[in-house]
Amino acid sequence: MSQNTEEMQYGYYSQQQFQNMQNSSDKDTPYIYYKDKNDKIVQITEVTSNPNFQTRFNDIVYLGELKRFHCVSSSPINLHPENAAEP
Repeated sequence: MSQNTEEMQYGYYSQQQFQNMQNSSDKDTPYIYYKDKNDKIVQITEVTSNPNFQTRFNDIVYLGELKRFHCVSSSPINLHPENAAEP
């Protein structure tokens, strides 16, 4: 029997955290994208393997299970379904 050795990852988004990332002088790529379990590209500000994750940001939104990293960018990418396919 084979075992899945990959650790489950969970995505979160906080507008407060995103603004902090944009204002950080050492962060020139604040837009971070992952694909969720349905292959939908989502913007995240936090990824964790802890399903009971606690944050200091009170506006955090749980985005669900993540499948894999997609990209980082210095500007937002177009997330419309017709433009969200992989190159």
